[in-house]
Amino acid sequence: MRYTLRMPSLNEHFENYLNECQYVRRLRSATIRSSKESFKHFLHIVPEITELSDITRETVAVFYKRLQTRERIVGIGELRIGVKDSTIIAYSSRLKTFFKWMHDRGHITTNPFDAVKLPQPKFIDRRALTGDQVKRILTAVVENAPNKFLLRRDLAIIGVLTFCGLRKNELISLELGDIDLFNGFVTIRPETSKSKRMRRLPVNKELKLILSEYLRERKKRGSSVPHLFLSNNADRPFTVHGLKHWVVRLSRLSKVRFHLHRLRHTFATNLAMADVGVVKIQRLLGHTDIKMTQTYLRSVVSEDLREDVNKLSYDNLTNS
Repeated sequence: MRYTLRMPSLNEHFENYLNECQYVRRLRSATIRSSKESFKHFLHIVPEITELSDITRETVAVFYKRLQTRERIVGIGELRIGVKDSTIIAYSSRLKTFFKWMHDRGHITTNPFDAVKLPQPKFIDRRALTGDQVKRILTAVVENAPNKFLLRRDLAIIGVLTFCGLRKNELISLELGDIDLFNGFVTIRPETSKSKRMRRLPVNKELKLILSEYLRERKKRGSSVPHLFLSNNADRPFTVHGLKHWVVRLSRLSKVRFHLHRLRHTFATNLAMADVGVVKIQRLLGHTDIKMTQTYLRSVVSEDLREDVNKLSYDNLTNS
């Protein structure tokens, strides 16, 4: 009897790639989810790709064409064509990494994404929230909190995001032991950080007061949960799912369309406006590449610099 050696399918190769990412490289769950989502979209947009031999530069070009020209329904019946440049770049980066893994292991002879030259994203929006917008969100919390615990918790969440610039996963993963109000630091543990590096963030006076008030209310619950932020419904941590609904609710109540990452941009932008150098901001944000930090500072526009330019005169020009 003759046996035919069956070659793994494209999906099986991807599952092996994910297993290595998760259990060998131990990447964050959010990174794994992003890779899955990109691969799922890739196969959905180019369904004719079923085997490795179907992966060519031509089919990759078809993927990009359909990604930018297909019609989508978003929101309440709103028709939108294509996606933003930043979305295209995100898909490309994740898919290119997977196919590089395939190439490194000899499953394909060339990486079809290597030949793709993508446009640089054009940032034309202000990602940072204005002071007025932040105040409207805070007002929505104060006026609509059903109890004192939720009032203090929600104010603490906004305070940590605004004055420490944490990522969503870092916020949710904070534990009581990470908060040192005596010395004035919040510690981001390596296992919860995107960069896998620990960082200690100074706590300013305003945030110290906000956290102190929340911790007093939290103590009344007698919780055994180590996480800093608790759910209101039971003795358990505040979840990513709960946080998502929290943002939707506050967006509706405040009439400020925002997501958590905009508060991280707000943190970075206001440091820049306070003349904090980009290297210091990079360290506070936990970026490994300063170019990423610079994209966070796109909210500093020409009008914000008028006061600085007005300081110039013939009398104070530098001689160096």
